Amino acid sequence: MTADSTLKEPPAKPSLFIYLSIILGALAISLDFASIDLALPALEKEFGLNLESVQWVINGYVIAFAVLMVAGGKFADAYGRKRLFLIGMTIFGIASLLGGCAWSGGSVIAFRVLQGVGAAILWPAMIGMACGALGENKQALALAIIFGTCSIGNAAGPVVGGALTEYFSWRWVLWINVPMTAAAMLMTWFKVPWDQTDDIKPKNDYLGIVLLVTGLVAMMIVVYQYDDWGWTDTRTIVCSVVALTFLVAFPFHENHTAHPLVPPNVLRSPEILTLGFCVLILCQLFFVVLLYVTQYAMKFLGEGPADAGTRVIVFMLAYGAVSFFCQQLYQRFGKRRLLIFGLICGAIAAVSLGIIGPGAEGLSYNLAAVILGIAVGAVLPTANVAAIDYVGTAQAGMISGIMFMIQLAGAAAMLAVSTAVFASVSHSHLNDAFHKENVTLTAAQDADARSIIRGAKTIHQIPPSLTTDIADVIPIIRDAYNAGLRAVFFLSAILVSVALIFTLIFVKHPKAPPPA
Repeated sequence: MTADSTLKEPPAKPSLFIYLSIILGALAISLDFASIDLALPALEKEFGLNLESVQWVINGYVIAFAVLMVAGGKFADAYGRKRLFLIGMTIFGIASLLGGCAWSGGSVIAFRVLQGVGAAILWPAMIGMACGALGENKQALALAIIFGTCSIGNAAGPVVGGALTEYFSWRWVLWINVPMTAAAMLMTWFKVPWDQTDDIKPKNDYLGIVLLVTGLVAMMIVVYQYDDWGWTDTRTIVCSVVALTFLVAFPFHENHTAHPLVPPNVLRSPEILTLGFCVLILCQLFFVVLLYVTQYAMKFLGEGPADAGTRVIVFMLAYGAVSFFCQQLYQRFGKRRLLIFGLICGAIAAVSLGIIGPGAEGLSYNLAAVILGIAVGAVLPTANVAAIDYVGTAQAGMISGIMFMIQLAGAAAMLAVSTAVFASVSHSHLNDAFHKENVTLTAAQDADARSIIRGAKTIHQIPPSLTTDIADVIPIIRDAYNAGLRAVFFLSAILVSVALIFTLIFVKHPKAPPPA
């Protein structure tokens, strides 16, 4: 086999089952990713986990998903996209089944990590399989199908996850993946053509895989644990040094090896780096909305998980609508114009959400949510199609792995920065507000107040220590939350503007118009 093994001559009229396989694969990943968050309180209660432990149900999955993505894409390009799609889907489905049968918090986390491994193999293989089966002229259509389906899964995820948890059990949030993965595997096995490959076994850059995976794992651990450990903790310092050392050594190694995991021209390309930065910033804004808007509804508006999930539906529907029309938009306007338009919309949406706040309702909130959905739907598929165009369909799995790794690992790192800004600003605002009331918080009271802003507690769980000195403490805590989130949205607007400047400088118009 060769590294560019792919479907040489895709069918002129791809079978409907190819589309259905792609849709089910994308739906399984996106629905799972967006629904599990609302199952955490029930899982925490059943197994007696604390907040730090239960968060690793998500963190373990994201780390495994992110760090293995590039290797998964490389292997899919080398050994066959269909084969790796089936392997990844099998792992993902079995892990979902076992995770729903978990007997302890540790077993849930372990099976979620295994789910992440399956997703890391499945995702780049799915994109490569779609691009190969539909042909180079329909790469934008393939990405439109995948990202449009993901937007539907992300929109339905909070509602489905909240409803299943509220009316059945958190276990069904994982079990719902099983029939989807089974159907996708059957259709792929019988209806999707096998990749045409050679008999020469490719040489793999295992040292590059070790450098990249180790560096990313260390970085992600720092991202998720620095708040609990502190920056001066020995564990934080060791993980930071490991992450920096291995991630700096990775591009140096790639430039000096005969069979690099990532071609050096990709690592040195200003256009690819700019596309990755655009994806990074828009995904960070995407996660901020999913996390903080739904949390606000549950903390301060008294909404349950199902109702809180509905607050992001307008955003997700706008994202999905634009994603589904990505092919036509890409052909009509080209990558540069579409990226510029999406980034302008992203900056406008971030500023608007910062002004109106997460508790806004009606026309103002829905309009801002629609603009943000348009931004994400315009940028994410376009950046991925442009990256695949840059390297060619033969390396679609590898480059899609890189782009999605940026979406997960990079956006998680940026979300940690946003969380630090949120915590600092909200805490400062909280102290100022109590100072105006001539109240000095004790260390215990300060921890209780911050547990409502940043933890799992709601205004209905205000500790008595905070209500003895001030009759109505709820507005103070709510205003502190809004102040912190406002700072995050304004920071996001600045970062989106920087991405826009980079796009204007480094992303060029194609020499020839996109294929009709």
